[in-house]
Amino acid sequence: MSIMNRMTPDIAAIVEMFPVLDLSDIPKARADSLAITNMLEVPVDPNVATRDLIAPGRDEHPPVRLREFRPRAATGKMLPAVLWIQGGGYVITSSNMDDGWCQELSLSHQCIVYSVDWRRSPEHPFPAASEDCYTGLSHIIHSAEELGIDLDRIVIAGHSSGGGSAASLALFVRDRAEFSVAHQMLIYPMIDDRNDTPSAKLVTDPKVWNNERNAFAWRAYLGDDYGTDKVSPYAAPSRMEKLAGSIPASILTGELDLFRDENILYAMRLMAADVPTELYVYPGAPHGFERLAPEASISRQFFVDRDAILRRVFGKGV
Repeated sequence: MSIMNRMTPDIAAIVEMFPVLDLSDIPKARADSLAITNMLEVPVDPNVATRDLIAPGRDEHPPVRLREFRPRAATGKMLPAVLWIQGGGYVITSSNMDDGWCQELSLSHQCIVYSVDWRRSPEHPFPAASEDCYTGLSHIIHSAEELGIDLDRIVIAGHSSGGGSAASLALFVRDRAEFSVAHQMLIYPMIDDRNDTPSAKLVTDPKVWNNERNAFAWRAYLGDDYGTDKVSPYAAPSRMEKLAGSIPASILTGELDLFRDENILYAMRLMAADVPTELYVYPGAPHGFERLAPEASISRQFFVDRDAILRRVFGKGV
């Protein structure tokens, strides 16, 4: 079903401009995605220092590249930090590692942001992306004093499949019990491989992330486990039976996002498990709305909410 006529007009006008991504041809989809990224990219901000770090590999997993964004004028010895996980349906790569988003976040909150260069499927199926994120988080936590990070103010966050990886990472942190983080921020996270909720079935429009594209991405990420009961709850967090003891969470999603229902259900289950959880649903908003149309009125509200959440977690008020 087309949802174009249900989007807010300022977002629909932008969505119409972008090409349709065909995941059946992954090299082309990656090239098209890069073209979209370049259209949306913002200039380098001289007020943010950027460098690449290498997190040493853990166990049988390889080293992971992290891109650090640090506000040059930040005051205080120990700063809050965000481990940021970019999206891409677990299959689409992005060479800029969400640079514009990360530098804005770093400046707005005077925090250090680390973007994770996770491995893509189908070349690297689960658990590659999840383990890469865990490797990155482990490195910044164990290097916190050297990096100037306040261990009590670390947030893990991501959007789309990056939000799914952030949810997966939060469960790994809970269950491996090697360290802790303050908050998980999940922006329209991709967390349920079953792809069978009413909102997942509703969204079929080729101009947005839809049911067919979502199924293809999950198949690439899960490999032979796709469509079976063997799927790990660390790959698809909606499958985790017990959520008690999870990291406090915020979940932000769009009314017209195919992930809407799985996001709402996950938030409800977290609340039922007595996990502090905030849920935001944005009317007339499709998947990726705040990136496609950052000046749209509903996108501006998203940024107000995102920033209020981080200010609370970082102890800087509302």
